[in-house]
Amino acid sequence: MMPVEEAQDELKHLLSRCERWLCDEEGPRALLPDTDGLADDAARMEALRTRVLSSMLNVALLGRQSSGKSFLISGLQGGLEYVPITDEDGMPSAEFLGVLPSSARPTTACPCTVVPVGDEAPDGDPGRARLRVRFAGGKVEDIGTDLPPAVVSAYGAVDGDVTNRRREHINLRVESVEVLLSDARLPVKLFDLPGSESPIEEHEAIMREAWAKADCFLYVSHATSALTANELQLIRDLYTHHMQSNANKRVLWVLSGIDLANQREAGQAAWKSVLATNNTYLRTHFGAPGGQFVGEGFLPVSAAWEAEGDFKNAQGEDGDTLRRLSGMEALRGHLRHLMESGAGHAHLRQVADEARWLVRRRQRQLADMLDTHLLAVEDLQVQQDSLRGRITGAERSLDHIRTELGRELQRRIRAARGPFGGLADVLHQHLDPLIDGGNLSAEHANEIDVLQVQLFSRWMTAADGPATLWEGELRAFDASARQLLRADLGLDTGPQLVSPEPLDTSYFPMQTDGPPPLTAYGVVQAAANTLGVASPLAAGAVWLTTSLSLATIAVPAGAAVLTAVAIAKVTDLLKDRESKVQRARQERKDMIDEHVKRARSAFENVTHSQGRLLIDAVERHHAQHQARLNATLAQIMERINAEDTVRSRALIDRLTPVNEDGQALITELQELRDTLGGDLPGR
Repeated sequence: MMPVEEAQDELKHLLSRCERWLCDEEGPRALLPDTDGLADDAARMEALRTRVLSSMLNVALLGRQSSGKSFLISGLQGGLEYVPITDEDGMPSAEFLGVLPSSARPTTACPCTVVPVGDEAPDGDPGRARLRVRFAGGKVEDIGTDLPPAVVSAYGAVDGDVTNRRREHINLRVESVEVLLSDARLPVKLFDLPGSESPIEEHEAIMREAWAKADCFLYVSHATSALTANELQLIRDLYTHHMQSNANKRVLWVLSGIDLANQREAGQAAWKSVLATNNTYLRTHFGAPGGQFVGEGFLPVSAAWEAEGDFKNAQGEDGDTLRRLSGMEALRGHLRHLMESGAGHAHLRQVADEARWLVRRRQRQLADMLDTHLLAVEDLQVQQDSLRGRITGAERSLDHIRTELGRELQRRIRAARGPFGGLADVLHQHLDPLIDGGNLSAEHANEIDVLQVQLFSRWMTAADGPATLWEGELRAFDASARQLLRADLGLDTGPQLVSPEPLDTSYFPMQTDGPPPLTAYGVVQAAANTLGVASPLAAGAVWLTTSLSLATIAVPAGAAVLTAVAIAKVTDLLKDRESKVQRARQERKDMIDEHVKRARSAFENVTHSQGRLLIDAVERHHAQHQARLNATLAQIMERINAEDTVRSRALIDRLTPVNEDGQALITELQELRDTLGGDLPGR
């Protein structure tokens, strides 16, 4: 596989050539009869080049309130400035200025994203950091570049002083904030998501989208306090997401702010005790270190130490020790490794696919025009009759294709969902003893939920599990759809005017705002999203593991009871407690059967949606082919009605080199994409 930096550089140059081809005054702009949208295509190509120069990895930061996510983001991208000051008492101190507002009340902070935009200033602005704000209702505005911290806070945090906003924005509600960074240290897009206690309902859609887009996660915990049961739900949601994503998305655990917990306790820095406690907490609830989810545990970092070290170096002092102790470069190294190990290549593949589609749809129009004008005059009438027959046949056949694919989709869904009949037995076999073995406290309920996630994920993806079966059924369904198109459009009938093309789903997503066919988020996770229970904000519910809030049933320990009631009533209270726990256990077991029903229903919904994506792609492909047939027929009729063919000969001379250049770009984009790997088998 080509190294990611080499592929990035090659794709960047290819995109520049594509943009020039689209904008060439002697190219498509001058030759195509309909140039509507051509300027938009060129702008999209420019945006693609910016994407290649910028974010190679999408990273979502999670954590409880005051965990230091915003501060860490500023440090990671080299946007944290150490400013020494002297306070009113004459004592030396320091402040830190970052690209994002940092708040001690993150429940009021809105979701923020820091987006690197390469070496080029955004929109020609020479500033380093541009603030872009999305208001309620979807309105997006650029606020300015390199703004004072008070202004950024006024937009990025509800507890900021809104009088520091533009006057027309004072009474508007901010949904999200984006900072475009022109000289970031990492080509990584960072999502700073609200703290786990955020009550703001509007953030749920933004959170869900960020979780889906993320290539990996940073879970940030502050060094001044260890993990608590309050974070158990968020980490369990993250665990579920990790288990049910196609690639088991990597989680990096970060202990931030070790500079604020560096005092000595029990012979070592206080943060080291917090580090050990946090790692033990992860091992206890989510598996041994070295596993895919826990990894090596928490990495201690201090963005403040690194910023101070940079300041000292700039002053001619020794700041390298602080930089080394900060651990920030080690964290960047982990993110760079993720880019090199596949995420960066996937990003470049997506960009290459979209660029190829943009060029291909224009080049295809030129090729059809060229073929039309190369026809001898005596062939025009024959081709006109042939095209009319093909158009009529295509119009009739689309309903047949749609009906056949709809029936086949239902058959394949039934075949894949078959194993659900045995899911309840599998879950009861492993979960019932665990349910009976505890009092359903918060941590016991978490143990049950984690095991249920593990069981379900393994069952779904086993060799005979529904997810695995559906993967094969979807490939077979894809093959059937392609075969129907081949027969209907005449792909095997030899050379013909307006030659049909095979269905290429790699760039169909660029024609629609919907998700791409065959590259959906993954049937297990997609099923969870369909249920609305996989979201990290779904009231504590995760795929197949609804939070039962059974911790409220647990009765205080015996000693507490004895202090509250008379001895004569202790036995009755204990019996009542036992009765409640028994009822709760049975309720939890009964819920398993309900979960299975919901799981099957969600599976059917998701597989149907994925199948419909492919059917929609077939219909769009069919419609595009009909549009090409009609456009070519119009040109033939124009030629038939023309008095001479001089104009055609001149147009052929102009079309030929432009068409060849477009085809060369398409070929090179495909070759580069192939070096990046990642296609599904049989594609």
